[in-house]
Amino acid sequence: MAFILLIVAFALFYLYMYLGKQGKEIWVRTLPAMAAIPEAVGRCAEMGRPLYWTPGIAGNLNDSTQGPQVLASISILGYIARECVRAGVKIDAFCPIPDALPLVEETLRTAYLAEGRPEEFSKDMITFISGQSPYLTGTLGYFQRERPASTILIGGFYYESVVIGEAGNTIGAFQIGGTNNTHQMPFLIATCDYMLLAEELFAAGASISRDPDLLGSIKGEDILKFIFLGLMTVGFILGLGNVTFLIDLLRM
Repeated sequence: MAFILLIVAFALFYLYMYLGKQGKEIWVRTLPAMAAIPEAVGRCAEMGRPLYWTPGIAGNLNDSTQGPQVLASISILGYIARECVRAGVKIDAFCPIPDALPLVEETLRTAYLAEGRPEEFSKDMITFISGQSPYLTGTLGYFQRERPASTILIGGFYYESVVIGEAGNTIGAFQIGGTNNTHQMPFLIATCDYMLLAEELFAAGASISRDPDLLGSIKGEDILKFIFLGLMTVGFILGLGNVTFLIDLLRM
């Protein structure tokens, strides 16, 4: 039964990826945190201060649990950067992940090029500090010196989430957070104005990139969830009548 469900999952993913590539519109609901990004950029423009972005310490892109979060965050960074270019806002990206640096640099470079201002891009807007404690120390020092008007904390976070989040609150920054790490969600929820919870992070990244593979996999996953919920509901109802054939089938 597990093998059959695996085949069904692959079939759903392939179907919606194929439909996406054929031009079918795959709808993703508007996420409040994403809708708040122009507000965050506008606040920076009004106050004449920079915008801070970081994907968290995460690990590396090969990490099966943290890597996808970093990639989703970098996709969102492209959207943030284009908004910053249009508003004339300086963006400071703090990335402590070595193998993500080329992606961050290329994403920012592409955003400036897409907005017709390639000459304004500079590698100096990207700060790399290896190690969790040095990364945190550098961020806190930057907050006190530059006092960014808005901070974007989206990606794979560990204990730096509460440190950076609280530091942002101390300087009065408008904050947008997001992570799939359940052990860090409470700290970002407590310190940020808007939040991408769990799978919303991946949905946001897919909706920004409009990649048919990403959108198709999200759509297929949602359909699969409905199938599982249906099986659970039917199994529960049958179980009330002491009919256990569905439970026995799923145990195979």
